[in-house]
Amino acid sequence: MRLLFHILARLPLPVLQALGAFIGWLLWLLPTGRRGVALRNVRACFPDLAARAQRRLARRSLGHEMKSLCETPMVWLGATERVRALVREFRGLDAFEQAIKPGRGMLLLTLHQGCFEAGAIPMSETYPLAGIYKPQDGAVDELSIRGRTRFGAGLVPAVGGGVTAQTVALLAQGKGVYFMPDQDPPAGRGVFAPFFGVPAHTPTLVHRVLQSCDVPVVVMWVERLPWGRGFVVHLRPASDGIRDPDPVRSAAAMNADFETCVRQCPEQYWWGYKRFRRRPPGQPAFYK
Repeated sequence: MRLLFHILARLPLPVLQALGAFIGWLLWLLPTGRRGVALRNVRACFPDLAARAQRRLARRSLGHEMKSLCETPMVWLGATERVRALVREFRGLDAFEQAIKPGRGMLLLTLHQGCFEAGAIPMSETYPLAGIYKPQDGAVDELSIRGRTRFGAGLVPAVGGGVTAQTVALLAQGKGVYFMPDQDPPAGRGVFAPFFGVPAHTPTLVHRVLQSCDVPVVVMWVERLPWGRGFVVHLRPASDGIRDPDPVRSAAAMNADFETCVRQCPEQYWWGYKRFRRRPPGQPAFYK
């Protein structure tokens, strides 16, 4: 695994993206579960699209998901100057810098859209950032820690029940804490809130943190430019509803912010993930 990561880290970005597109094309051609999940999600979230457009969106999303996986070794292990140069433009940087003023913590929420790893990791060289991450197995965990801390970021493992306390402690130190609350959390750590009109089991970590400390919140997604030209980082303040004391309304506001990001470039979102795996009591299974 280490050898594979080091090989991929040295390949040109257009080659990595072509490889990801090819793997995504294979996933679409073969009768894989990923293809079925992507189609189910797209049909539910974009019911007004024609069937042909839904299939095209689902197919392209698999290619972008695989591009993200192929790009990750380069972001984690590639030459420092090369990784710095990946981002061609920051849009909304003023809002981010206003939120991360010295001595004041902030939350940076991102999602599985575009090359999310290419955003916050090199930004941690300039800004005091720490990330919440999900530990992996074996060598991948070691490589991920090495890659995500290479520019100076701290890391908090998303295990056990102490993540909220650790996050609040980092915020008290004036850190910006970034993570990706757009996936299904473990049972007991989420509420059902709409995402594209579909009830989605949504993490309540952001709500718990904001009830403990009132800090600015910024939403980020990283757009993949065509033909291997790099990435654009999009930043915007989160909507005020995310601070609602009711966890369901807070989660709904966060999901609405994410939906705004996804609508800007829906083919770059990970529609192949089972976002609606858990259902509210009494509702039938979403994926069959």
